[in-house]
Amino acid sequence: MGERARPGFIRKRGEFLSRTAKGNTEIHLLAKAEGVEVMWQLVKSGAMFYLDSAQDWQGFEFIYLLSGKLAYLGSDPPHLLSPGDYIVRHLVPERSWFRAEEDSELLYVSSQPAYHLVQGEIQEFLEIARQVEVDEQLEGHSYRLQRLALQVGEELGLPPERLADLAYAALFHDVGKARVPREVLRRPHALSQKDWEIIRHHPSWGREELERKSFLKRAAAIVEQTHERFDGTGYPKGLKGEEILLEARIIAVVDAYDAMTSDRPYRRALSLDQALAELRAGAGTQFDPRVVEALLKVVKRSGGTT
Repeated sequence: MGERARPGFIRKRGEFLSRTAKGNTEIHLLAKAEGVEVMWQLVKSGAMFYLDSAQDWQGFEFIYLLSGKLAYLGSDPPHLLSPGDYIVRHLVPERSWFRAEEDSELLYVSSQPAYHLVQGEIQEFLEIARQVEVDEQLEGHSYRLQRLALQVGEELGLPPERLADLAYAALFHDVGKARVPREVLRRPHALSQKDWEIIRHHPSWGREELERKSFLKRAAAIVEQTHERFDGTGYPKGLKGEEILLEARIIAVVDAYDAMTSDRPYRRALSLDQALAELRAGAGTQFDPRVVEALLKVVKRSGGTT
């Protein structure tokens, strides 16, 4: 006899009504009825998220930690949540930030339609970022950049709100390249002067794209400044030193480090020592020396495996 049919009201692990991914977060919509949504959420190690205060969220929300470890960043030292701990949203007194200390699974129940809000929030920009990487043959670059930029930002003492803007800016730092002709992005040899005139517009194009979303306005300003140089010889506005947002200075250093330590179509990756020597050589001219030193500390702690 064959296996008896499973009752329709029983679901197996891995089954879901819908799935979406946003940066370092993956969400499965498991069930919904009468305005209530039940979701399984994976928050990857290093990812950050916040909960607005009960005053700013009209509804019920309950988050139960199934596995992993979360840090509540509103206390010093951060308060750690372990499996079995949970968060009741209507008791949250103010915007509260959390970071996944390791890959963490959450059971997330909401009385408001949170799933599709998250699904549509930045999916457009994720697709643009993915396509730019395909065109430039740089698979995984944006996520590596985001992870390392957050580590450097923490080393420099950025508060959670600015780290969140840094995370978005790092992930979407090249969205403006979507307006650059594909043949320019795939050029196997040195770019011509005409090509460079086009490329120099992409930070401002990126700002224009991102600032269409109100929650990305500061990230948009950061993105526009990621190709400025510490000595004022960068583009698009020739900003200098502290005129450049710290988050943009972080991305500039981390972007250069990832470029040097990754294989590119036109050259092999540099060794770790070679890349760090190049960063030191550029400190004070192309890069903020303080950011370079912070990156060196992060890389040294990780043994070069960031």
